[in-house]
Amino acid sequence: MGTGFLASIGQSGFVGRLIVFLLFLVSIYSWAIILYRNGAIRRARNQSFAFLDKFREAPDEMVGHYADRTEFGTSPFAAVFEAGLAELALILGGKDRMQAQRSLSMVQMDGLERSLETAISEQVMELRRYLIVLATTAGVAPFVGLFGTVWGIMKAFSAMSLTGTASISSVAPGVSAALTTTVAGLAVAIPALVGYNYLMNNVRNLTQRMENFSSEFLSTVERNFGAR
Repeated sequence: MGTGFLASIGQSGFVGRLIVFLLFLVSIYSWAIILYRNGAIRRARNQSFAFLDKFREAPDEMVGHYADRTEFGTSPFAAVFEAGLAELALILGGKDRMQAQRSLSMVQMDGLERSLETAISEQVMELRRYLIVLATTAGVAPFVGLFGTVWGIMKAFSAMSLTGTASISSVAPGVSAALTTTVAGLAVAIPALVGYNYLMNNVRNLTQRMENFSSEFLSTVERNFGAR
């Protein structure tokens, strides 16, 4: 099957070979993105779960050190947490006013919630980096392959009209060569589509968990700094 496919590529002409070559390059790029982003999202998930376990062990203590410059790791959850602590320190005025203001108004709580939403949005954009390439590849590659097929069939029928022969044996090689670009387009699009859906599902799961964590963080802040 592989030999037949390679032979068909050789018979597809310059345009057909160019399209297959371009699709081959796109396929390599798509697979590189799939492997790279899968590794990055998996690391982000593992680091985030580790951070969440640490936070849930002593949430009041971690939030209570809002004015300290503490490293909490590189996970998306940690980034959201640090953004919340930075906003909390700004509202309460840092260490100098730690004892002077120990409660937050509803307006200040709303501001803190918006800062968490902004941080979550930034982390989601980072998690989704390059995934648009997979979506574009999945949508465009079949049409590129189809263009090569239509071009090859036009060429085959044009050659048939010049030779004056209309037998299957004279048309079949050209049509077979033309269809190779459609096969190549599907071979590029299908993994890109599967990879995109798989990675986006992981991103959506992490996004939902970040939103849940944001609610936990706000509850902890309200418990420690809410108006009484």
